[in-house]
Amino acid sequence: MTSVLPPRITGTARITWVRVESGFHVASRSGEYVGYAERTGDGHFVGFDGQSTPVGHYISLREAQRAVERAPRAAATVSSPKIESALHVAAAMTGFVAVATFAAAVLTLPVM
Repeated sequence: MTSVLPPRITGTARITWVRVESGFHVASRSGEYVGYAERTGDGHFVGFDGQSTPVGHYISLREAQRAVERAPRAAATVSSPKIESALHVAAAMTGFVAVATFAAAVLTLPVM
């Protein structure tokens, strides 16, 4: 069952909490993932930031939600086109090496 809690305004952006299932609530701001709060076996809640790092253990869902909302946002990474291109080349080369290694392993298997 999914339920959407009324959005709260934090600063200038609204945070919307969605109950995905019992004890599991996910937060988003303008469509961007913010974090989540999850109920533990002992009935408490753990808040997690947008990188799934725990931000604390709380007695109530509301406390965990506030902690998630106040957790620092991850810094946006800025990348240049040259770096992007270099990373694509490195990824392609890594894939080629993986395929070549797999082919070598298959070709050296003993024939029965």
